[in-house]
Parts: sequence; structure tokens; C-alpha cells
Amino acid sequence: MKTYLALIRNDIRLAFRQKVVIFFNYLMPLTFFFVFAQAFHAEQGGAILQVVTMVTVIGILGNGFIGAGMRAVQDRETNILRRYKVAPISPLPMLVASTITGLVIYMPSVLVMLALAKARYGMQMPRHSIAMLLFIVLGVMALRAIGLILSSVVNSMAEAQILVQIAYMAMLFLSGTTFPTTLFPPWLLTATQFIPSTWLVTGLQGIMIRNETLLDNWQAAGALLLTMFIGLFISVKIFRWEKEEKMRPAAKLWVVAVLLPFLALGTWQTYAKDNVAKARLLDRDLARSRSRLIRNARIFVGDGTVIENGAVLVKDGRIAEIYEDSGPDPKSVNADAIEGAGKTILPGLIDMRVHLGMPGGVFEDPKKYDPEHAMTRALAAYLFSGVTAVRNAGDATAAAVKARDLVDSAENEGAQLFLTGSATDSHDVREVEEALRAGTKGIERGSYREKIPDADFALMAKSGVTYDPMLSFAEVMTATAAARLELMGRSLVQQVAPKELLAGTRKLVNAPAREAADMSVARHNLVRAYLAGVTLIAGSDAGNAMLFHGPAVQHELALWVDAGVPAGEALRAATLNAARALGAEARFGSITKGKEATLVVVNGNPLQDIRALESVSIVMQKGEYVDRAGLLMAEPYRRSRGNR
Repeated sequence: MKTYLALIRNDIRLAFRQKVVIFFNYLMPLTFFFVFAQAFHAEQGGAILQVVTMVTVIGILGNGFIGAGMRAVQDRETNILRRYKVAPISPLPMLVASTITGLVIYMPSVLVMLALAKARYGMQMPRHSIAMLLFIVLGVMALRAIGLILSSVVNSMAEAQILVQIAYMAMLFLSGTTFPTTLFPPWLLTATQFIPSTWLVTGLQGIMIRNETLLDNWQAAGALLLTMFIGLFISVKIFRWEKEEKMRPAAKLWVVAVLLPFLALGTWQTYAKDNVAKARLLDRDLARSRSRLIRNARIFVGDGTVIENGAVLVKDGRIAEIYEDSGPDPKSVNADAIEGAGKTILPGLIDMRVHLGMPGGVFEDPKKYDPEHAMTRALAAYLFSGVTAVRNAGDATAAAVKARDLVDSAENEGAQLFLTGSATDSHDVREVEEALRAGTKGIERGSYREKIPDADFALMAKSGVTYDPMLSFAEVMTATAAARLELMGRSLVQQVAPKELLAGTRKLVNAPAREAADMSVARHNLVRAYLAGVTLIAGSDAGNAMLFHGPAVQHELALWVDAGVPAGEALRAATLNAARALGAEARFGSITKGKEATLVVVNGNPLQDIRALESVSIVMQKGEYVDRAGLLMAEPYRRSRGNR
């Protein structure tokens, strides 16, 4: 033990005499810290957590490859190790001392950076700070073990620089340390799972951003621990005291041996992909943590209240403040400004009845219709259109659950999906009355053929039974061929519907109605329900022929307003009322402080012209600014776009 302690003390003393040690362990990380903090606007939300993760991993890589690897080669090349050989001292104390020294030198810079992050940028310390520090310790020791292996298999400083730089750059640029791995194509994203620093990044982010524990990151922690022991064991076996001792080229395969824990993890991830999904989720969490101030805009709160000129502050994925004026200076609240002059902010729209298992028409080539990918793409089309939540009508349930889980896990972007509850789809008055007697919570469609009695609407109002008239379906049933073509020509429909689907569906415009419908009856029942005080919710029945997934509920609301329902009531039906019916009112449905920042910003004033809902400017889901331009071109959706 005395030998170990003496070597550690001596190594630390010598290390602090070297300017390169001070630079790589203190000056360089702190320089990167302030540069990245400025570039990533670290004062906003969780951006500082990303900065701390990046700088920590850069420091660990430098400590391992430069501090351990290059220094060990330098000591051998300058005959420093030869002096220890005659002591005599075995390789193990030398290697252990090197590992402990690197840890003792590096950890103070981490503590300084955390203190600066808290004091300068208001970073909240992770709930499991001890787990974070232990994970960093494992990272330092594992990367130093890899560095020591690299130093052992090279025969010169020149060779060491080449091998170290290759390993260093690969781990720096392919792990998410400098570029988000979610920008990579799927094959490269999978390949990054073989790199130790990838697991360092996702592990640290998980602990810091999602308040995970070491147990939650047992795969990464275990692989780092194994790498440390394997690296030390191999380093002892191939340790060289003098530069005259040469290694055969095949000795470089020892590098593969020390990476075996991560090669095993990478192989597993080729199939499991849970760490790949975690990387996407973490990237989504970081995007949602940004602070934004949408100002000088009209605000439709959701409960009927309208702020004619206000602002909404979004922080950490939630609505932080609502201002009944133009709002504060964005710099004073550390937020990006989004100008909303001439625009209206609304809660994300909700379509309460869709058929995800149906495409909304027919493809020219049926082979191009893949139901599973079509569902995923449909949810993206809704989000593109400002519809942030939909309720599936109960068809293709297993596939719908899978599509829902892909969105919930952040694997894909799309509208939140809810499965149908006790909502009753009726076709005539008899079915309406049977449903009411059975205690239904909601009536859909009602009747397109006969007047629903006033007593039924009175009972619905008293009992809190919701009413979804689905005028869109009635319109398609009764429309002329020319009117159907006009529906297909709407701008948002043209943007979100695959060309092959539109082309194939045009052949259906002359198809006869599948059931009897009278649009005037449907409209009249809706207005009477509104006047009776029935709670209205809006569902489009999208998925049926010529009712394409995406902007269907906007047209549904336009039909309501044309029928005589006030625009404010129509909007409420597709926001707060719908959220209540889904049991999600506590999360979204209104622009209320503390709720998720799931919003849509449209050009114009839908309270004056309801069709302004189709002029979507911004979509925000849980605080994340949705990239509408790239949304439908993302890899999970391209396969269902055919040759578009």
C-alpha cells in the first residue's frame, strides 16, 4: 500500500508541474464551457445541462487519451519508466497510480464547472448528484484504461499520436458529445452504440435531465466498470518499461479486447435499440426545455376567454406565464422571442374521432399502402396540421397502440394518440336513445336522417353527455363530385396526403353514398344541441374516403360555423372540451399556467374567419418547436410516402 500511495503522490506532484496537464484538465474544459454556454444559450431552460454533459465528456476523453495514453508513451520514450524498473516496482502499482492520479486531477474541474453552471446559469443540481459523480468517476477510470492500452500497443510517439487521434476524434464526434446523434442516419446511430463515449453521454444526460439513477444506467455503468478492470489486466500483461521493447502489429488487437463490453452492448443495441430510443428521448427533452416567448399575439385560452394582445412564456415544456399585454423583454426572462403580430395562439387542436387503420382513400398501387407505417405517418400529418392529439375510433387497435408508443417514447414525432372509450356511434334516434339509457358518456354522429328530440338533448346536457356531430362525414356522403374534388384540393390536404393516395382517391369522387344522409338535418341537430347546452366535442371521422388524416378537424369546425355555431364554441369543442373528454384536461386543452406548452399559432383570427385554422404558422408540442418542414420527410414516414 505504501508503494501505491508513494507513486500516487509522486504522480500528482509531477503532473501539476506540467503545463499541458493544467491546460487539458482545467483551462480547456472551462474554455469549452463558456464557449458552449454562449453558443447554446445556456441561460435558457435545460440548455446548461447539455453544455455540462458535453464539456464533461470532452474532459474525460482528454484525460483518458492525452492524460493517460500520450503521457505513458512519453514516459517510456524518454526513459522515465526505466528508472522505476530498477526500483524494482511491478506494472500494477504504476498503472493504478496513473488511474487514481488522473481522477484526482480531473474531478476538481468538474466541481468547478458545476458550481459555475449553478451560479452563472441557474442550473438545478440533479436529484441524484452522487450518482452523477460516481458515473463520471467510472467514465474517467474506464477511458484511462483504454488510453493505457493504446499506449502499450504503439512503438513510438508518432504512432501513438495517430492511434490516439483516431480514437479520440471518433469518440468525440460520433457519440453526441459535439453533434446530436439524432441527426445521424439510422445505420450510423446504431453504429455509435459500440462507442464508449456514446454511453457516457446518454448516461450523464439521463441522470442530469431525467433524474435517473445508476441502476437506471446499469448497462453503461457495468460496461465502464468492466472496461476499467479489463484494461488494467491487459495493461499489466503487455506493459513495457523501455522504448527498445517493440510490439508486433497484431498487438493492436488488444484495443478490441478492452472494448469488448461496449462491443457486446453495441451488438445488443443492434436489436434492442433502447439506448437509441433513449438518445432520441433525451434530445426531445432538451428541445422541450428551451424557453420561448410568443408575444404580441391574440390568445384563445380554450375556455372561451380571448386576450386580444398578449404573450405566452414557455419554459421547460410548460406554460410558465401568460401576459395580457405584449409581455416582458425576452432577455429579462432568458427566452427566444417569437413575434406573433397578426397571429392567434390556441391550445393544440384535438380530433376526437379518427380511423388510423383507414387511409382516407385508396392508393393507385395498393402495394404502396403499408398500414403500420401509414399510421405513424398519419400521426405526423396531424401534428404538421396543428392537431396535437387524436382519438382513434377503435380499429386496428394493436397497430394503433404500437404507433402511440412510438410517439410517447419520442421514437417518432406525431400527435398524441388516445384509444376510444365509451363513446357511442349512433345512426338514428332509436340508437341515440338506447345509448342514453345505457349510460353512454358521449354520442357520435347522432342522426343524419331525422331530428333528435329536444328531450334527448336536454338529458344529454343534464347528464354531461358529449355530442360529436361529425358533419364532415355527412358532407362527403351528400357532396357532388365537384364538391368532393374541392375538398381534396385544400392546401393542407395537398401538403400532407401522399400523391399516390390523392390520385387513387380521385377515382372515387363519383362513388355513390354508402348510407342515406341529409346534411341539413345533421346541421340542424348540431345547432339545437348547442342551444340546449350540450357539451360539444369535435371529431372528423378522418380515415373514411376523402377525409384525409391531418387537417380534417379544421374543416369540421368550419362546417359547424357555417351551420350557425359561434366560432368560439367550435374552437372550445376542439380544445378544452375535447381534453376533458379524454381525461387530459390537467395536461393540455387550454392555455393555462402550469399546463404542457402544446400550442398552435395560426395566421389571422379564427374567431372571425374559422378557416384561418388551416393557415398554420407554428406548432409546439410540450414546449418543443416542431420542425414542420422536415416532419413528414423524417425516416419513419418516408417509407409510406411512395415516390413522392
